[in-house]
Amino acid sequence: MAMVVAPVTFGVLGWLLDTQVGTTPLFLLLFALFGVAASFASAYYRYSARITRESEGKPWARGAA
Repeated sequence: MAMVVAPVTFGVLGWLLDTQVGTTPLFLLLFALFGVAASFASAYYRYSARITRESEGKPWARGAA
């Protein structure tokens, strides 16, 4: 759900801005691409934090002592 909401929301905002400014699909495409990048970045950081939490105390996660 989160992977869809951000690109659609930013796409709609870009479309509204395009209708106000008079450009055809410029802001729609830019904002939609920004929404896609933001949703992938959010998923990456949430996944990274989850893996770090789950790896705490595991033998492979210990530093060289």
